[in-house]
Amino acid sequence: MLNQNIKDLRKQKGYTQETFAQELNVVRQTVSKWEKGYSVPDAVMLEKIAELLDISVGELLGDAEIKAEDRSELKQISEQLSALNSQFARELARKRRNRKIALIVLGVISALILGVILLCMVPHEQAYYLDRETGEVVARSLDEKLDKAVSKAIFASNPFGTFMGECAAESHFVFGTEEKNETVTVYIIEEYRQFGFINGFFTDVSGGNTPAVLKFNKTDDDYTLISRETAQDGDRYTSSIKKLFPRRYAKKIIRGLSDEENEELWINLVRQAQKYLDSINRNATVCEYGDIKIDFLSSHVETEVSNKICEMRWEYDYNVGNHEKIEDGKRYVYQTEYDSQRDWITFTKFEYDTKEIIDFIAVDGETGEIVHDAPKPEKVKYYKGELDANAGDQFTTVAYYQ
Repeated sequence: MLNQNIKDLRKQKGYTQETFAQELNVVRQTVSKWEKGYSVPDAVMLEKIAELLDISVGELLGDAEIKAEDRSELKQISEQLSALNSQFARELARKRRNRKIALIVLGVISALILGVILLCMVPHEQAYYLDRETGEVVARSLDEKLDKAVSKAIFASNPFGTFMGECAAESHFVFGTEEKNETVTVYIIEEYRQFGFINGFFTDVSGGNTPAVLKFNKTDDDYTLISRETAQDGDRYTSSIKKLFPRRYAKKIIRGLSDEENEELWINLVRQAQKYLDSINRNATVCEYGDIKIDFLSSHVETEVSNKICEMRWEYDYNVGNHEKIEDGKRYVYQTEYDSQRDWITFTKFEYDTKEIIDFIAVDGETGEIVHDAPKPEKVKYYKGELDANAGDQFTTVAYYQ
């Protein structure tokens, strides 16, 4: 019920998954997982969602008797949500394993059947997708020069420079092309992400996918971008898609790409991210931000204190953990920690290579005031991302001293 409530109420408020995610400071994939029932938000996020949708937590859960201000109820809800999250993760892992087995079995049969169709209908050197509604086999490959021109246009339209991003990557799903005189029109979904280090993971820190129509001028097998139009967000999303795209493509965009097609886009992004990691001689797990377990600062201190601290130390994370940033050619780690014994929030900036501490401050978790006599740590603690075998496909972090 929770996943359907989130989906229905989000649409009633006129949010797309992308805009809804931006309001909650999460990625679109996280919202998608909530609505598909693959995971559930924690109690803190549940309150944020209810506030954004202008309803109570109880109404969001389908129990009007639960009130947001009842902390004991929320604690119980938090425990239930945590249990559900683990259950969903295990179920998702099981489904993925079963799906892989099924795909292997069906793949042999499907490959033979589809291979015969493709050989009869289109040149075999191209790539295709099967329109599930019409049964039409559609060519979706581009020649090498046009593909590079599309990639270049995507990068140029999404300027690099987010706070934590240090690697840009793009992938695109091609619905089809049209050529008239010397103008080539390409209909795509462009997937653009910027990757950065968070809690030791190399994860997407910004970006998303956008239906786009690109027009190129073709001369001597070279392509020059003429224009790029994208679908409008919000309540005009569907109407703008129908206006920009031919009907056969618009219907597929509105219906959404399949899991396999989305996986194909993600794999292309991962390849580029991994290539960057190799270039800087760094070993890290590449994953989506929505798959990382986050220890929110607001789960340790009151919301008012958490907001006060975040405003005061905005360059650090709003949760327990760290992110990395390159400044003047040097890599620095910005780390936020919670000392449960002292009820302190500590912020430490140190150089990644030398471990030299550049900045340190402690804040009282009860008042939000700076603890001026807090001792500077002798050595830094670094949070490294690892796969949590007990949580299906979810990731967690462990801390160790450098």
